[in-house]
Amino acid sequence: MASYLKAHQQVDGGWGTHIESPSTLFGTTMSYVALRILGLPKQDPNVVKARTFLHQHGGATHTSSWAKFYLCLLGVMPWTGHNSVPPELWLLPDWVPFHPGRMWCHARMVYLPMGYLYGSKCVYGGTGDRLILDLREELYTEPYDSIEWSKTRHLIAPMDNYSPIPPLMAFLQNFLALYETWWPLQPLKNAVRRAGLRFCLQYMQSEDLQTNYIDIGPVNKVLNMMCAYHACNNNIDDPDVLRHAARIPDYLWLAEDGLKMQGYNGSQCWDTSFLAQAACETGLADLFPDLAGGTYAYLERTQILSSDAAEASPAGAFETEENRQRYYRHVSKGGWPFSTSAHGWPISDCTGEGLKAVMCLMDTRCVKERLERRTLTTMAEERLYQAVNVILTLQNEDGGWATYENNRGFGWYEQLNPSEVFGDIMIDYSYVECSMASLSALSEFKHKFPHHRSLEVDRAIYRGRQF
Repeated sequence: MASYLKAHQQVDGGWGTHIESPSTLFGTTMSYVALRILGLPKQDPNVVKARTFLHQHGGATHTSSWAKFYLCLLGVMPWTGHNSVPPELWLLPDWVPFHPGRMWCHARMVYLPMGYLYGSKCVYGGTGDRLILDLREELYTEPYDSIEWSKTRHLIAPMDNYSPIPPLMAFLQNFLALYETWWPLQPLKNAVRRAGLRFCLQYMQSEDLQTNYIDIGPVNKVLNMMCAYHACNNNIDDPDVLRHAARIPDYLWLAEDGLKMQGYNGSQCWDTSFLAQAACETGLADLFPDLAGGTYAYLERTQILSSDAAEASPAGAFETEENRQRYYRHVSKGGWPFSTSAHGWPISDCTGEGLKAVMCLMDTRCVKERLERRTLTTMAEERLYQAVNVILTLQNEDGGWATYENNRGFGWYEQLNPSEVFGDIMIDYSYVECSMASLSALSEFKHKFPHHRSLEVDRAIYRGRQF
């Protein structure tokens, strides 16, 4: 890990938010702290260069809110330096226009554990830890104890300010700062917060089970694991913590530049579906029957069949209407994921490409022969119907398709974006790519199964083409 971070340190001493980005305080703060945790001393040349970059741009008080969040968790910034992430927002009625359940799932599943950790005021670095005391000295341009932290909440370096906090959100953050500290409200706030924390924990446990502790992505995976650790009173041997730890390698990737964490647990299903279609369209599938058979077998077992697996897997128990409604999950049974079935989140374009791949492989001579000999598992037509159901239910009102879910919110949601470093993250938008994958899958399905939900399929194709 240290080799990876050092390999991608830039000539100005900083790191980008990603390896193709110019240096940012966000990337530099996170990488600096990581190297120090990994054992590099503060006199190390890479660390010295990074610290110089940090101080030249105002220090860690000017980094983005996501970096500040981890500094608060570590104990090198007090929670008063971070804007409120109230977990009790989840207790609002579902009809409220700005309910967090309406957010895009990737943002929603990150701010869910953030709310729990903020509401619990978790701190994992003690004042007796020499590294924590050193970082408090190294990260800032003035003495730690002299900083008025409540006045640093809105500080942001221009290089980090990719998506400036809208005036409405800044006003709400200032209002929430009063809500956090005004003493007459504290008894009520504390009672409501306890209920919010309980719901957040239940929601995260549902996500953990639904995804076999992989979670939707690496950010909420790490945060969910920290929440599980906190919920069991920091017992490293707790079963949920151990299940989380066992899934960390799913995200790690070792290459010539070192060990890094991926942005997903792979792209296996996505890549395989394109290979399958290419092999079928070029006639190569029948020339390489083992490849075609193995590809079909992989796609067959990668389809998400939550309800059918309910007795075999705890994830299956959550594919019920009650739990989907309670935890804001779209229907998943029959869909295909970007990576693996264990991940548990189907996506519109992955379902479309997976469905097309399976249908074309089922038409090849070699797969037909193996299905007849029962050396491959036959996919019943009902499973293809379930995939089409996922695609049909994912079509938005504008005729297009978004990614994981329908668009649940409104364009003005972006006025509530608190992240600074990410834009257009508040709702799931319709995309041409997702729409084309879904539309072409419905078209091919209609050709093979002209009588299944024909009016709905025709209508979806028409609306998709208009989009």
